[in-house]
Amino acid sequence: MPFFDRRKFMTSLTGVAGATLAGSIGASGEPSFGDSHSYPKLRITDIKTTMLKVDWGWQRNWMLIRIDTDQGISGYGDTWASDQARAHVLSYRKLLLGKDPTNVEKLFREMMSRAYISFGGAHFDSGVQVHAVSGLETALWDLTGKAIGVPVYKLLGGKYRDKVRLYCCVGSLQDYLKRLSDYQQMGITCVKFDVTPPNVMDIPDAMMESHLTRKGLNLLVASLEEIRQKVNKDIEISVEARCGTLSNAMRYLKAVEPFDLAWVEDPIPPTDVEAWATLTASSHTPTLIGEGLHLRHEFLEFFRRSAVRFVAPDFQICGGLSEAKKIAELADIHHLLTCPHNASSAIGIAAAAHACAAMPNFLALEFHAMPGWDRILKGYRPKISNGHIEVPEGPGLGVELDEEETRKYLMDGETYFGT
Repeated sequence: MPFFDRRKFMTSLTGVAGATLAGSIGASGEPSFGDSHSYPKLRITDIKTTMLKVDWGWQRNWMLIRIDTDQGISGYGDTWASDQARAHVLSYRKLLLGKDPTNVEKLFREMMSRAYISFGGAHFDSGVQVHAVSGLETALWDLTGKAIGVPVYKLLGGKYRDKVRLYCCVGSLQDYLKRLSDYQQMGITCVKFDVTPPNVMDIPDAMMESHLTRKGLNLLVASLEEIRQKVNKDIEISVEARCGTLSNAMRYLKAVEPFDLAWVEDPIPPTDVEAWATLTASSHTPTLIGEGLHLRHEFLEFFRRSAVRFVAPDFQICGGLSEAKKIAELADIHHLLTCPHNASSAIGIAAAAHACAAMPNFLALEFHAMPGWDRILKGYRPKISNGHIEVPEGPGLGVELDEEETRKYLMDGETYFGT
């Protein structure tokens, strides 16, 4: 791959701008818009993937995506790893080769036009296709930012904040206490626990089939009481609920109201907007949804029906950085805050920081606080302090992949982007 000389590239841009200005005034003194000028062309030459498997306190499988160009610039994105997602990423290769990668929104629409096609008479993994497009879209933004020498947040409209607040998904109280010093060192001010009916599934009489009994509900409330006692009173607490049924969820929200939770996440599946509207209206405790939804279209009806209080798009799933910002702006119209879901690699975390910085109605970004979460990066690494992660200021995503370190976490049988 040829080495990319940004100074040479920017000089060519300057030269073109000067030539354009010099030739823009005709003999009559009026502007002339002839074909005498041309712009430096940046073209996609390849798309490659590699899959990582890590166990850094949390087990995760990630697929990194790299888009290469004829100028030697490469852009990186990521999404959740699966053979289906990889197949979809590579299926867009023919569509993207030879295209100008800086036309991000146009290429996104061209890719999405294929994501819901009929294939062999059946829907062709449309959800996983959006995962694939999400990773590609992030790589295109990274590439564009590097090409013109600006951070991605500027391409998304500029930033509202220099640092992005984090909330940590911590699992159980025992898990939280084991890692307490880490959370204190980072200054985390909001944490999310799993306090769900499945937690009491094996306790006699706590569940009747899928119905949460009074005993089961009491056990969950007692668990939350212990959490509130052990966690600093100034730290906000949210919970993952997964109650299964509307009746369970309504009783659950009523029972936990005294704890003044930041939010209750995914109390029921995202399959019935009317059920969500009924549930959300039944309690002062905010509800949150989003990590399983794709594109702004799937979010919109929840906003129209006031069926949720906080929205949690996942950048690697919902359609990418620009799509997540559009989802946030739709939520903003309906007076809702955005708390993006995030279980991505360091590449995805950096990308999320850019997108969150550009959202007007942002509250907090999910972070799993894995020890050495940024180990696959080289050079600059975003710092976390006072419960916030700084927004990278370098071109594109502002971070670079460490090939030597990344190779340590390749899935069995994987190569580093085909090398």
